[in-house]
Order: sequence, then C-alpha cells, then structure tokens
Amino acid sequence: MNSEYSLTKVLRMRLADFRHRGVFSGYPDQNRCIFIHIPKAAGTSVTRTLFRADSRHLNYMDYQRANPRKFKKYFKFTFVRNPWDRLFSAYSFLARGGMNDLDHAWAGKNLSNYPDFESFVHGWVNEKNIWSWVHFKPQHWWLCDGRHRIQVDFVGRFEQMDKDVSFVQQRLGLPIQPLPKINVTEKAKHATNHYTPETQQIVAQVYQTDIKLFGYSETDCLY
Repeated sequence: MNSEYSLTKVLRMRLADFRHRGVFSGYPDQNRCIFIHIPKAAGTSVTRTLFRADSRHLNYMDYQRANPRKFKKYFKFTFVRNPWDRLFSAYSFLARGGMNDLDHAWAGKNLSNYPDFESFVHGWVNEKNIWSWVHFKPQHWWLCDGRHRIQVDFVGRFEQMDKDVSFVQQRLGLPIQPLPKINVTEKAKHATNHYTPETQQIVAQVYQTDIKLFGYSETDCLY
C-alpha cells in the first residue's frame, strides 16, 4: 500500500465517511459527485458557483480509499490548465503572499532569492522542486494512477470554462449559471509576456507529462 495511505489512515478515512464527516461530507454526497480541485485551475470558483462551498485540494485517491463504492458510482470531474499559464499564476499568487500563513512562509523562504518570474524559473523550477509545494505539483498527480491513466469521468479545461462548467451543471442537474467573469485573454497575454524561449523550454521539460496527457503544446506559450 502507498506509504501515504497506511492501513491505519485508510481505516480512519473510512470511519470518518461512515460517520458522514469524511471527504464525501457536504456537496460530494449531496450531489453524488467528486470534484478534484487542481490548484490554480479555477477550482475555488467552480465549487462556490456549483455548490456554494469551499474547495478541497484532494487527490483522487483520497476519495477512492475513503469509500471505493462511492468513488466508482459518483460522477468525477476536474479542470486542467495550460501548464505555462498555471505556473505563472501560481508564482504570482504566492509572490503576493498566497492565501494563508503557510503560503506566506513558503514564499518568504523560497521566492526571496528570485527578483522576478524569469529568475524563478531558471533557479527553482525543476523536476524535484515542483513536488515540494502543492501549487506546483503536476496536474496528472491529482487525477491519474501510476500508469498515467485518468481516474475521473470528465476533464474540463480552464481555457473553455463556461462551456465545460455548463456541461457539468447539466450532468448534475444544477442550475446553469456562469462562473464569476475572469478576463482569460488578458490574463493569458499577461502570463506569456513573462516567458522567454529558454524559460518556455524549462517548463516544457518539467511538465512534459501534463502537456502530453492533456493535449497542450508549446504553441500555447507564445513568448
């Protein structure tokens, strides 16, 4: 069994679910669905719009271990994002202090040596470091097994949020309503303006599995 999921931990997760206090409590049980919130892919807007609830950064396996029967039956969905855009968004978010004291402390320790995004990519972004903080973990980690097989029923895209959120709403029988408006074009342009050919290639190498698995390409990052 994966070291992250010891027998004791799994038993605790299942007991919590039995008591209606576990990972399925709230909107997952109410709507018979599982939303895998990948950081910096508009997950907070999704949960607040669809379920009037806060988001949860949980790997698909947290749900699968807690109750395999529910995991198999419930509708499972997620949203992914252009890896270049997502990385810049995560960097900007943490450079502003993040959301809590842990984010702020991490940023103070890890970003203080880098005066800008370009130097951060050159100095910090590599295959090892991206696993050290939740906002930079590859997107496939959240929803794929060890063979990179996707374990959810629907993968929406940040780049077409309105369309894909509408599909989820219809699938779950929820009212059709748009997410809070985000100027995606302006944000994407702002992100790509911070890339150079060299930093583009670094991200392409480090996040190559995400890029291949979710159908992105280097043309999605125009420096």
